[in-house]
Amino acid sequence: MKTLGHERSIIQTDGTWLDIDLKETHLALSWTVLGGGWTRIRHATWLRVCNDDLPPGVNPSEHYRNRLIETGRDVQSLGFLTSASLFAYTERICRIKDLWVRCIATVGLGNALRVGELPLFHQNYGTVNLLVQTSVPLNLPASIEAISIAAEARTLAILEGDIPSLSGFQSATGTGTDCIGIASPENDKTRIYAGKHTDIGHLIGSSVHQAVEAGVQKWKLAKTNVGKK
Repeated sequence: MKTLGHERSIIQTDGTWLDIDLKETHLALSWTVLGGGWTRIRHATWLRVCNDDLPPGVNPSEHYRNRLIETGRDVQSLGFLTSASLFAYTERICRIKDLWVRCIATVGLGNALRVGELPLFHQNYGTVNLLVQTSVPLNLPASIEAISIAAEARTLAILEGDIPSLSGFQSATGTGTDCIGIASPENDKTRIYAGKHTDIGHLIGSSVHQAVEAGVQKWKLAKTNVGKK
């Protein structure tokens, strides 16, 4: 039986780090704290931090890189920064025959905002971080389109979760610090489209929506449990 790429890769977390070994080189597009832009990766990592880890004057990218070096991790990783529980990460895989897309998400919504609102100064934290891995290569324009589909799916899941914006007036559409990374295997047979009329676009939207939806429910449950203590 053929082993799919996501079945070869490994996800591990100890609560401080979430490590994903993709097992082969991927092209990645993101605006992550570390490794953002259009780059080649074999690993993606999440680092959980608190306010004391990043006081004023500390450069988040340098802090992240130093922590990778200290712990012997790949400094070429795609690096997500979060304050959400890494044990609460969600993973969803959607398939059509041999074509698949996987989304790994961490969801924190204490920083929930509605797009277009005026910037707010607040002490709350929380972010939605998404890694979307495809089984087929995407060129740069298709990767940009894939990010737009992923963002739309994330927004839909948060709207359906009825999360209020910090402004208190309307439902949130995301947080102030959301981040998305798209990773696809590197070879010459690239897809040039990834919109909603394509199979790969459908799978991106479905996997992201399901992963964020599950993450929203976990966040709500954790918030309820804290309130009961």
